Amino acid sequence: MRDDAYIALHELQNTHWWFVGGRFIYRTLIEIGLGKEAKTPRMLEIGCGSGGNLSTLSAFGPTVGLEVSSQALALIKDRPRLGLVQANAEALPFASDSFDGVHLWAVLEHLEDDLVGLREARRVCRPHGSVTLQTAALPILWSHHDEANLHKRRYLRDQLADLLRTAQLPPILLSYQNFIVFFPTLIVRRIQHFFVRSPRYDMGMSNPWFNKIMLKILRFEAWFLKKYKFPIGVDLVAVSRVQK
Repeated sequence: MRDDAYIALHELQNTHWWFVGGRFIYRTLIEIGLGKEAKTPRMLEIGCGSGGNLSTLSAFGPTVGLEVSSQALALIKDRPRLGLVQANAEALPFASDSFDGVHLWAVLEHLEDDLVGLREARRVCRPHGSVTLQTAALPILWSHHDEANLHKRRYLRDQLADLLRTAQLPPILLSYQNFIVFFPTLIVRRIQHFFVRSPRYDMGMSNPWFNKIMLKILRFEAWFLKKYKFPIGVDLVAVSRVQK
């Protein structure tokens, strides 16, 4: 993302339903990936931005936050136990088999080479560890918001499944997510398609009542993903177990 985006989103990450609710989903992905085996797992978040998710990971075990932007890292006040690292997701500065959980949340769509990024995630993940991800879904939803975020692509479910298998990360969970907001988002995006719009962010302060409703919805989606899959959604989520 652009550096100014980190500043703008940093102001929202602890209050806006998209980010707070997203962490409900992330906890579900972590729990599915780790199972009951890892006691104090070493965790890595690739593309940690300004650190909004690091406390979620740290609740499970010692955590490293990795981010390419020095400006984003400078916004992080509470460093995770294992520290912060400035580096590119496609060339991780860690030894192989260093972590029990490797997490790429809203990262894959930004990478020049998504396959290399996934192979690097797999390399640094220990055998029987897990790689989790969330990424932007469905090219039909492409908009000025993607352009402002410097997204390279949005994924179809089968496309992401093939990519994960090629990276030797066959998923144990692969589902669309943000199902409830899909149809309103689709309608808005298709209408916007007929108008020329410069790249800009759609994120802003949310109405408190709407925020509460959306948090309840995302809490439900997090519960739902423990047992079922969504047929469509604004995003895709996946959990893979590493076999070496």
